[in-house]
Amino acid sequence: MFAIIDTETTGGKPLNDRITEIAIIIHNGKRVVESYSTLINPCRKIDPFVSGMTGITDEMVADAPLFADVIQRVIDLTEGKIFVAHNVRFDYGVIRNEFKRLGKTFIRKQLCTVKLSRKILPGLPSYSLGRLCESLDIHILNRHRALGDAEATSILFEKLLLNDRKEVIRSELAEGLVDGILPANLSKSQVEELPEEPGVYYFLDQQQKVLYIGKSTNIRKRVISHFSNDLKSQKSASMKEKIYHVDYRLTGNELVALLEESHEIKRQMPPYNVTQRIKKYRQGIFLRSDEHGFRFFKMEALKLHEEPVMKATTPRIAQKMIDELNLRHHLRAYVNLTPKLLKQGTLESFRDSHNQKVEEILKAFYFSHPHFFIVTEAINPEERTLIWVENNQYKGFGNVSVHDNFDDIESLKLRIKPYIDHPDIRGILKSWLKKSKKTELIKYQL
Repeated sequence: MFAIIDTETTGGKPLNDRITEIAIIIHNGKRVVESYSTLINPCRKIDPFVSGMTGITDEMVADAPLFADVIQRVIDLTEGKIFVAHNVRFDYGVIRNEFKRLGKTFIRKQLCTVKLSRKILPGLPSYSLGRLCESLDIHILNRHRALGDAEATSILFEKLLLNDRKEVIRSELAEGLVDGILPANLSKSQVEELPEEPGVYYFLDQQQKVLYIGKSTNIRKRVISHFSNDLKSQKSASMKEKIYHVDYRLTGNELVALLEESHEIKRQMPPYNVTQRIKKYRQGIFLRSDEHGFRFFKMEALKLHEEPVMKATTPRIAQKMIDELNLRHHLRAYVNLTPKLLKQGTLESFRDSHNQKVEEILKAFYFSHPHFFIVTEAINPEERTLIWVENNQYKGFGNVSVHDNFDDIESLKLRIKPYIDHPDIRGILKSWLKKSKKTELIKYQL
C-alpha cells in the first residue's frame, strides 16, 4: 500500500517552515482507495510569494486545525505504507519536523516520483510536476494545492507502475537490502528500523563491544551500503562475522555527525577504525624569529602554555612537515642569503617580503576569524546546534532555542558541552567552512 502525499508550506525550507495544507491519497497499487486533505494552521505568517503561488492566505488557515489536531489521522493513514511524493525529500522532511515539534518520530519507507520518472521514463524535457504532467497528458486540478498535486502525483505513479518493466520501484524499495548481504548474526529488522537521518552509527559484537564507528547523513542507507559494497577485504569480512547489533546516535546535521564520529572513535578506539584512531602528538611546529627578524618554523616539544602552528607524532614527521613547507614556499633561500643581503644593505626589504610570505602561509592553519560559532540545524526543529571556536581553538558544541538571544555571546558559551580540541577536528571544521559557503556564523570579539 502507498500513501501519496503532498504538502503546502509557509516557505521553501523544511527545517524552518510549517505546513499549511496536507493531502494524503491511499493507493493499493491498482487504484485509489482513500483520500484525505485539510488546511493546517501553521501558527506563523505565510511568505507572500508562496501565498501568491498557492492561493493559501493567512486568513484561510486562521481557523484551521493545528498539526497536533490531525497528527493521529496522519499516523493512521501512513502507518505500514510507502510514503510517495514528488520530491519526497521535501514533503517527508516537513512532516517529520512537525512530528519532532510534538516530541514524536516519523519513519516511513519512501519513494520519489521525480527519481522514479527519470529512470522509468527517461528523455523527457523536464521532471517538475507541472511539466511532467504536460508531457504525459495528466490534467492537474488546483495546481499548487495539496490535493490537486497529490491527485496528479497519484495518476503519475500509476503510469510509472505500468511502465516499470525493469522493476525500478522494487529495486528502490529494497535499497540494496537483498538476501545474503547482511552479517549472519544481524537481523534484517534491525537494519530496516534504522532512521534515515544524520548521525553516528556503531557496529557491535555479541558482548555489545564497539567494532566500528561511522557517520552519515542517512544512517539506514549508509549501513546498507556498508554491507552491499564496502565489506570486501579480508579484514572487513572478519568484522562482518562479528557484527551482532547496530546502534546509532542522531545528530541533526552532517557537521555534528562528523565531529561526533571523530570524538567517538578517539574515545572508544574501535579495532576496525584504523585511520582515525587517536594519535599521540608529542612534537609541535612553532613560529620563531632569528636575530635578523626572519620568521621561520621550528620543531619543539609540545608546551602547555603555547599552541603550535601544527602538531606531529614524532620528531621525524615534524621535520618532514617543516621541510615541505620551506620547499613549497621557497622560505629557506631567504634565510641562507642573510650574509649577502647584509653586505648589500637590502636585508630589510627581503625580510619584509619573506615575513609577508610566512603570514600568508599561516592563514592556511587558522580560521578566517579567530572567534565564532557555526550555526547548524538540530534534531529538534525549534533548536539550533552551535559549534564554538575561540582563539582558533575548537571548544565544543551544544543546542540553543531558536528563541534565544544570539547576540548574548557569554550566554551562548554556557550552552556548549566542552570537547577536546584536536588537529582532526580543526581539519573537519576548515573543510566544512571551505565547501559550505553559506554556513551561518556568529562572529565576535574578545
